[in-house]
Amino acid sequence: MRRKTVLLPLILSLLVTLPLAAPVTATDDGKPIIVCTTSAVGSVVRAYLGASVDIVVLVQPGLCPADFDMKPSDVYAVSHAAILFKQSIPGEFWLPSLLAAAGNPNLTQVVIPGDYTTPQGARNYIEWVGGNLSRILALDLTAQTAAMVADVEAVYTWIAAQAQALQAASMKVICMQWLRPFIASMGYQVVATYNPPETLSAGDIAALLSTAASEKVNLIVDNLQIDVEFGGGIAAQVGAQHVVLTNFPGALPGTENLTQMIRYNAEQLFNATSTWTATAAMKAELADLRTQMEDLRSQITLYQITTTLAGIAAAVAAVYLYVGRKRP
Repeated sequence: MRRKTVLLPLILSLLVTLPLAAPVTATDDGKPIIVCTTSAVGSVVRAYLGASVDIVVLVQPGLCPADFDMKPSDVYAVSHAAILFKQSIPGEFWLPSLLAAAGNPNLTQVVIPGDYTTPQGARNYIEWVGGNLSRILALDLTAQTAAMVADVEAVYTWIAAQAQALQAASMKVICMQWLRPFIASMGYQVVATYNPPETLSAGDIAALLSTAASEKVNLIVDNLQIDVEFGGGIAAQVGAQHVVLTNFPGALPGTENLTQMIRYNAEQLFNATSTWTATAAMKAELADLRTQMEDLRSQITLYQITTTLAGIAAAVAAVYLYVGRKRP
């Protein structure tokens, strides 16, 4: 008994001095750690909180979420995070395993629903992220929300004006399916979509080519995070313009936040529309010029035939006159 009595205080003292196994929710400098599965939500969190928190984005913006490879640093970040924002999209199938490996019972998980590239979708997205940050961190982010929503509304006002000026509603598009909401919101006619190219059969590709030809499609649009060449092959065969858009902020220079990404994507579509329109006008002019040249050739040929026949007629008449004079 005496032996146990002596050891008990020692054991208790060791438990007090050993580091706790439970995760913490802040860095050494006291900043909360916020983990975001993608840069779409990460960029909005950063716009709200800036350097006051440590933001960890799991999937780099140039990648498809389905291609994410879990690293020890990701497990560490989630195990120490206060909040996890997740897109809850099919590509995040790896997230349950990451959460299990992190084992963070203090983690607050927030699901961000809906599309973030349509006018209403972007507003909802910003307000949803801001509302959850305000609730969890006890912050008043009303002013930041209003400023970001105003930026989104301004860019969509510009998009609407440009789309009308370029007659986007007359343009037919085939695109990677995840880009459809954005492209359709700009007024373009999306006549067909396609899944990631590696999942398409020969029949699927043949159907896309058939639709592109029969609909006289103007633009073929690829998703940067999925494939940047597939649509180009279809575009080359049907005489359409090939466009590549990004689904996540930060994948390209000048797309660091949601508004910049939306504007960048709109500019790519508008530039392609202008190019196609100019090219179509040039082709029409060339076709008209060919028609005029054919008409001119026909007129020249007719003139030559007429001149030849007139010459023959004159020669025959001259022979008759000559013969008539020779008769007694």
